Amino acid sequence: YEDIIDQMTLGHRFAKETLNTIPKVAWHIDPFGHSSTQAMLFSQMGIDGFFIERIDYEDGNSRRQLKQTDFIWQSNPNLNKYPMFTHYNSCLLYTSDAADDLLCVDFG
Repeated sequence: YEDIIDQMTLGHRFAKETLNTIPKVAWHIDPFGHSSTQAMLFSQMGIDGFFIERIDYEDGNSRRQLKQTDFIWQSNPNLNKYPMFTHYNSCLLYTSDAADDLLCVDFG
């Protein structure tokens, strides 16, 4: 996880020096998976919210149908620490379908 810490440090330093702000929201546009450790690290680094794009198809379909695309990601269910407000972008960016026409752009 050294790379995550290094990248976050560089990003925070750039944002502080260039924009005089420290980010409170993280966005993962297209990784192949999200680790619970990563959510815990982000929380410890001052990130309050996490915006993700790619998740398991079945989980994504279920969240869209149940309208549960916003959730609290508990990085470790055995600890009551490091909760991360998370939003799964329910737009289907890789197909011509849009889950919510008000929020999604059809790229198909």
